[in-house]
Amino acid sequence: MGNGYIQTVLGPVDPASLGLTLIHEHVLLDLTKGIADAGEYETRSKKYVPIMRRHEAGWEPGEQGPGTAASWNAKWNQPVDLENLADRQRYWVYYGDQRLDSIDDAIWEFDQFKRAGGGAIVDQTTPGMGRDPRGLAEVSRATGVHLIMSTGWYIHDFHPPDMGEMSEDQAYERIMRDIEKGISGGFKAGMIGEVGIGWPIHPDEEKVVRASARASAETGVPLSIHPGPVGESIWAVIEIIENAGGDLSKTIISHCDSRMNTSKGTNVFEADEHLKLAKTGVYMSYDTFGWEGSYRQRSPVDQPNDAIRLNWLKIVADAGHERQVMVSSDIALKHWLRRYGGHGWRHHPESIVDLMRYKGFSDELVNMIYVENPRRALTRR
Repeated sequence: MGNGYIQTVLGPVDPASLGLTLIHEHVLLDLTKGIADAGEYETRSKKYVPIMRRHEAGWEPGEQGPGTAASWNAKWNQPVDLENLADRQRYWVYYGDQRLDSIDDAIWEFDQFKRAGGGAIVDQTTPGMGRDPRGLAEVSRATGVHLIMSTGWYIHDFHPPDMGEMSEDQAYERIMRDIEKGISGGFKAGMIGEVGIGWPIHPDEEKVVRASARASAETGVPLSIHPGPVGESIWAVIEIIENAGGDLSKTIISHCDSRMNTSKGTNVFEADEHLKLAKTGVYMSYDTFGWEGSYRQRSPVDQPNDAIRLNWLKIVADAGHERQVMVSSDIALKHWLRRYGGHGWRHHPESIVDLMRYKGFSDELVNMIYVENPRRALTRR
């Protein structure tokens, strides 16, 4: 492969074979961390405590009890179906919704994606989130859709128990093993991420970012960052990556459509911040397409709809940064799958591409966003 190669879960492929690519998805994952009880999840999973501590769940804000309401606990154990879809869209945190654990479901969704024109998906599920190398290989093999597997670690809440004792060098070596030697019988990672940080950044998260930046610079495998809930976290993590010797041209800042805008109020787009980020040379991932549930908002940042996301993205592209923008849906909850009433991965080739053209995106720009930019980011020399 004279033009380099892209490492998929089934082996290296010619970059030209990738096609329409979604850069940030979760194909098989489990966010429950083995917790099966709603009350335990409310107290042990820091990522979701702000969502779970609410009147409907039986928790008074700012108090540690009295505990989970009976009807909420019953909902927690319900199967995911159309009857409770609206409830799940509003609250998110239901046990079954936190698990994408069916290979058959994934194959069905991938087939829909492929039939609509999709070519490749990057699974940014890391260890601690239920990463499933053999399952990913089965999905890719059954559908013919290229699937890129990831390595690294998500936010501190999902780190392994020994992360506090692990040195930066040891973390680096584990990431390099996944890239160079592979795991579970030799399946190799072609992405580092999503590497997560909170705010403030936990020391273990900084250690993981540094180790990941080193591995990315060493191998040419891109590094994808899940920023903290405030815009300041993005600038902090960029500084960490640079200080560790990372390559910003191989770095992807995820969730630019939901983490970049920090002003309170109805108009939250801050073009200057987006353009300032673009000038660092990083890739910018607008990757929550299909999320239109502003009615469940629990932060000062308004969640945009798909039309507004494209307006924001086009401002960045038209300012001369069209080679740095990519899109995806970050599907991590079951009700977002088409099989369970959601938009699914087919949403992009079927709906978003048409919406781009309606909004004046040229064919060249659509191809740049969906094909050329992911291909360039993922290619190793």
